[in-house]
Amino acid sequence: MVAEVTLKPIEIAALGLLLERPMHPYEMYQIATQRREDTVVKVSPGSLYRAVYALEQKEYARVAQVEREGARPERTLFEITDAGRERLYADVAELLRTPQIERPSVLQALSEAHVLPVEQVIELLSERLVEMRARVVRIRAEVAAVTALNVPEMYWINVPYMLTMAEAEITWVVAQIERLRAGELSWQDSRTPEEKAQTAERKARKHAPNP
Repeated sequence: MVAEVTLKPIEIAALGLLLERPMHPYEMYQIATQRREDTVVKVSPGSLYRAVYALEQKEYARVAQVEREGARPERTLFEITDAGRERLYADVAELLRTPQIERPSVLQALSEAHVLPVEQVIELLSERLVEMRARVVRIRAEVAAVTALNVPEMYWINVPYMLTMAEAEITWVVAQIERLRAGELSWQDSRTPEEKAQTAERKARKHAPNP
């Protein structure tokens, strides 16, 4: 029987950090960003504070101790409970086990791309290609950064996964652009004659020499 994932992504991230040791939410934020967890879940000091207090209400986390240093404000450290451990283990196992049906917006864009002329589709995919290649550069920089900090890879194994997926998308987009340019992928222009004429007129104005 398929288990149910009951925690929000930010709550799973928070419990995963508390599993290591009692922490203050801001310390959790610092560690999460260092490990690049902010690439998979929206992490901020505020979101982690809210997540920890929500976990406390669910009895998955509790106050471990309250620290005070001189005139500084009190710092509340939280720890995971036995119930929190069980919930964390169950939710992470289910997420790892079961492929999710993901619906990124690009899938709808591709399924409806036929409404655009082939020249525009090629142009738009080429622009997407530029952005994807820039993303790969950024991800590789993130890998280099966490590697330089000697952060164990088990904490950021999601980053190489993201790199692999981005590189795979680049390969696919390049192949589709080549097919469209070569006419190997048939494309029917669904525009009306008036729309075609308007497009041709705009293109002519765009490429006309300046007076």
